[in-house]
Amino acid sequence: TAVTLVSLFLASLLTCRERRLGLLSSGPTNKHIILNNCRYQNLIKGVGGVGVPPLSSSSPARTTRRGLAVTPRAKYAPTIEIEGEWDFWKLDSAVKAVKDGGIVVLPTDSCYAFVADVNSKEAVQRIYALKNIDPETKKPLSLLCHSISQISDFTSGMQSKAAFKILKSTLPGPYTYILPASNKLPRMILEHKEHKKVWKRKEIGVRVPQDSVCQEFLKLMGNPVLCSSVPSDTESNQLAVEGSEIERTWAHRVDFIIDNGYRQTEPTTVVDMTIEDGLKVLREGAGEVGIFEPYLANDS
Repeated sequence: TAVTLVSLFLASLLTCRERRLGLLSSGPTNKHIILNNCRYQNLIKGVGGVGVPPLSSSSPARTTRRGLAVTPRAKYAPTIEIEGEWDFWKLDSAVKAVKDGGIVVLPTDSCYAFVADVNSKEAVQRIYALKNIDPETKKPLSLLCHSISQISDFTSGMQSKAAFKILKSTLPGPYTYILPASNKLPRMILEHKEHKKVWKRKEIGVRVPQDSVCQEFLKLMGNPVLCSSVPSDTESNQLAVEGSEIERTWAHRVDFIIDNGYRQTEPTTVVDMTIEDGLKVLREGAGEVGIFEPYLANDS
């Protein structure tokens, strides 16, 4: 019938388009790949309708029928905008990216941060490369946790009532606490072959951010993630404050960007809780330090 002929004609046009884009082959699973990519592109900011994912920069150059080389497009991380709780469904794709070993830019209560799965050695190494971390002068990455209970799973520093009281009264909040790492933390994090000098004492910084987007992301993850603050560019020590700024510098270096608007540039307050006779404030930041006065070590 006429309807059948029209349907076949439209299907052939779609198939030709997909073949030109390199998305279709004789394999039975490519149909699902195309559909998944289309849904994925609907989350990308600025794309109206179904789009086609950019080709990886590592893809081989294609050739047209006239023999002209076509340079593949660079790979850029998709960006999702979160304006409120009604947008939290968009976080599923970012969570999957981290669980698959990728790096995601995530807003926290103090700044934007690179985050990676604690079990992904490759992702951890990529963060080191992004930040140009010097193993002899820099601190290890911190853990972003959803709750205090997750902190107790990966550290052994809350055995005293005083330590638990401090964490309970300040978290969630803009604080980073240095605690002894427990055996549950993957060994490769503490004993990275290029960073043994930094982590030989087996300590780790932990955070519980007071940020709804970050909290929802961590809840969906089910496990803490490693994090490091995002600088405004590759040569600066200033922190990035907006998603658009991050896109310009980091979109081709990470796997996903979560844009939740402006973030303050003041870093967290860092407190060392590994000292036997008390604690020590290593850095004053966004968190108040007066509450630590009764617990400070003698040399603080």
